[in-house]
This record gives sequence, structure tokens and C-alpha cells, in this order.
Amino acid sequence: MENSSSDHTRIAIYIICALLVIAALELAQPLIAPILSAIVIGVVLSPIVDLFCRLGVKSTVAAAATLLLFLIFALALIVALEPSISAAIAQAPLIWAELQSLVELAQDASSGLRNLQESVQDALEPAAQGVVATGDSGGDAGGGGADEEELPIPSLFDALSYGPAVLGAILMFLGTLYFFLASRTGLYRQVARTIPSWRTERLHAAERQVARYFLTITCINATFGILVTVAMMLLGMPQPGVWGIATFLMNFILYLGPAVLALALLIVGLVTFEGAISFAPVAIFLTFNMIEAQFATPTLVGQHMKLNPLLVFLSLIAWLWLWGPVGGLVAIPVLVWALVMFASKYRSDQAGA
Repeated sequence: MENSSSDHTRIAIYIICALLVIAALELAQPLIAPILSAIVIGVVLSPIVDLFCRLGVKSTVAAAATLLLFLIFALALIVALEPSISAAIAQAPLIWAELQSLVELAQDASSGLRNLQESVQDALEPAAQGVVATGDSGGDAGGGGADEEELPIPSLFDALSYGPAVLGAILMFLGTLYFFLASRTGLYRQVARTIPSWRTERLHAAERQVARYFLTITCINATFGILVTVAMMLLGMPQPGVWGIATFLMNFILYLGPAVLALALLIVGLVTFEGAISFAPVAIFLTFNMIEAQFATPTLVGQHMKLNPLLVFLSLIAWLWLWGPVGGLVAIPVLVWALVMFASKYRSDQAGA
């Protein structure tokens, strides 16, 4: 009886602690999000630092060189995307007009179905239909008189007011990333002394697993992006390079990223082409995505690093709910790290038993 009560107390404590951690993560997002993002990127970049160190470079210099390479890659990505994003913004009114025409066509189709339904109801229940029609006309008249509220347009001052916060987040991210890369070995030793069950070897093993997983996924996504770029170029899609880069980036957010990109390809395909070829871009993308998800990733990543789809989905939903796009960035690395750590702990416990 006492054991059952203690178990219930322990479960209640775990639940309370989990709720407190979730509340703290949400409230402290401006502080914790850049720091955790930097640590996640640092774990992924750790093999580069180790390579520099094996070549005889000091850890501080190796961390600075790795950070510089990361900044060069990020700036190159921004420079490559800027012309295409500017062109897309310039074509936004045309795309919006085409979308409005598509929406009007959908409304006309639904209106035709509604008229057909009303005709059938008139034929079957004329008296009841008359009452319903009277009520509907009154509701439409009342709704037509209501003024639609316009969404406020952000001003230049509103945009500039976010400048200090964004700059502070960038500085926190870069500072944390550099110091983590430069001193992560000492940090792991301090963590191991504080939490004896988290040995230094286990922390390094989890780091290597996460880095290897994301290096493999990066290569897969890069190949996926190149194939999408070539396919969109052959189809005559506008800005094919943007679709390739978007494929490379969005595919890191499992499930949700490809779904959003497929929807975008469907809309742009309907706007750009006419007839059945309008669906060719999204069909090609989904075909490539199916091949990548069913064959390429399981073969190259390996069964020992295969993630449970339910855990991936729940992790993404939880982190996106907490931190938005930043949460989508850290969701999978944190999940992989946690799975590796708990798997190592389980094996250690089994060996001790």
C-alpha cells in the first residue's frame, strides 16, 4: 500500500515538474530560445571543431573558425535567396489576383451546390423551405449591414521597435554558439560531476549521434533540393532555385515542412500553368518526397537511428506550439539527443543489473 502511494506521489511530482518546465520555456522564450538554438547548432557543428583540433588548432581558434564558416554559409544563403524573394514579392499582386479568381470559382461552385440543395428542399418540403428561406434572408440582411474591420498595417516605427530585441537575440545566439563550441568538453565534465549518471562518454556519444544524424539528413536534403530545382527548371516554374533551397530547408521540419511546401507548389502551379500540368509541380515534389522518406532516409540513416513517427510528430507539435519556427528547428535535435541519452541509460542499467 505504501509503495502504491509513493508511486502516485512520484508520478504527480513528475507531472507538476513537466508543467512547470513547459511554462518556463514559454515565458522565457526570448532568453532560452536563442541559447538552446545555439547549443543545438553547436552539437551539429561539433565534428568540424574536432577536425580542427585534430589538426593541432586550439579549441578557441577552432570554435572561431567554425563560427566564421557558419556565418559565411548563412550569409551566402541569404544572398542567394534575396533576388528570388524580391521577385516573388514583386509578383505578389498578380499571384494574389489569381488566388482571388480561384477562390471565386470555388465560391461559385459551392453556390451552385447550395442552389441545387435548396431546389431539392423546395421540391420536398415547400412549407419548411419557405420558413428557412425567410430566416436566411433576414440573417443575410443583418450580416450585409455589418462593417468589416480592417486589419491594422504595421508602421515603420512598429518594425524598428523590434530591432533591439532581434539584435539581442542574434548576439545571444552567436555568443552562446562560440563559447559552447570552445568549451563544450569542459562543460560535459562539469555536467557529469553534477549528474553522475550522465557520464562524459555518454554525452559525447549523444553528441556524435546527433551530429551524424543531421549530417546524413543534410546530404539527403541537399540532393532532394537539387532534384527539385532541376525538375522545376524543366517544367518552367518561376524561380526554380528558390524551390530547391526551400526544399532543402523545409525538409528538416519533418512532415509539416514538406506539407507546407507541397501546398505552396500547388498554389503556384495553379497560378502559373493551365490545365492538368498545373498539378505537375506538386506531383513531382510528392513523388520525390515519397522516394526520400521510404527508401533514401531509412537506408542511409540506418535502422538504429530510426525515429518513431508519433514521437517526431508530437515533438514537432509541442515545440512549434511553444516557440513557433524556432521550436521547429530544435524539436528533432532535442528528440534525437534525448532518445540517445535514455537508450544509453537503459543499457547501463541493464548491464548493472
